[in-house]
Amino acid sequence: MYRVGIIGLGSIASRYSTPDDAYPYCHAGGIRLCDTTQLVAVADMSPERQADFKSTWGPGFPDNSINYYESDTQMLESEKLDIVAVCVRGPHHFQVMQNVLRADIKAIFLEKPAGCSLEEVDTMTAGADAKGIPIVVDYTRHWGPHLIRLQELIKDGLIGEVQSVIGYCGGGVLSFSIHTTDMICQFAGYDPISVTGYVEGSGDVPEPYEYEPAIVGSTIHFESGVIGFHVGKHGVRGGFSVDILGSDGIVQTGFYSSTTVHQGGKLVDNATLDLPENASPFKVAYKQITDYLDGGSPPDCSRDDYTAVNEIGFATIESGITGKTINLPCQNRKRLIFANG
Repeated sequence: MYRVGIIGLGSIASRYSTPDDAYPYCHAGGIRLCDTTQLVAVADMSPERQADFKSTWGPGFPDNSINYYESDTQMLESEKLDIVAVCVRGPHHFQVMQNVLRADIKAIFLEKPAGCSLEEVDTMTAGADAKGIPIVVDYTRHWGPHLIRLQELIKDGLIGEVQSVIGYCGGGVLSFSIHTTDMICQFAGYDPISVTGYVEGSGDVPEPYEYEPAIVGSTIHFESGVIGFHVGKHGVRGGFSVDILGSDGIVQTGFYSSTTVHQGGKLVDNATLDLPENASPFKVAYKQITDYLDGGSPPDCSRDDYTAVNEIGFATIESGITGKTINLPCQNRKRLIFANG
């Protein structure tokens, strides 16, 4: 069993679900259901959040199996951990990650947004590379079991050669809609070369940050020749859904929506696709991480994957502000966005 510690007890760590949920959408639920992970420690400076976690999730774990800490450094110095989940708000990621990277651990599960600038992401990635440990960024919708299965089928030619992918989701470019940015890459590939983006929104944020805009739309060109289209708030389909257009068919699917496949102009019976049953995406993600630690393949949404997704996200903002198409890698790596997701 791999020992896991959580830093930050907000919504994505534990408050989006309870132990009674069949498919919990939170770290605590995924760790609890994964048969290769054991939650042994949590850290949060708020006594109220600690108490809430104890009352809600405590009964779902063995008695006295979880230690509680007021700070990340206290937990990291006191515990022997294999995996650390960083679940604090985006502007705190960089400092907390520096503390985590100084600890003796094997893997990091980092909440999105990975960082508030590309420079922050670069520094965290270099620190992890130097220690030979993976960072996995939580683009949670990626780990819907049916989406992973469809990813395999499409790669094997279900609809011929993928030509374009349309993703739907509005909201903050780095804090929310970036889930769909990853879903576009999931089916288009993680080799983006340029982005033309349109964004909107303004507001007051702490210095030295800039406001995080919402996405209106973007066009993403991939080295493979695939073109991605990210549709923001004006999309005709719900968020976290995609249309994958191939040379011999179309797949329409999403994290919350049903799947429809047309192949050669004919509707495909989903029963023939061997789509798996639903499961907590966090359970799937933690299993991928521990499988890697056991000698398996790198987890999804790690190194090159999250790098590509962040390049697209920051380039969307850069393009929206400057009015120019941004070639990747994005040259402005210091733009600091108050990505507070």
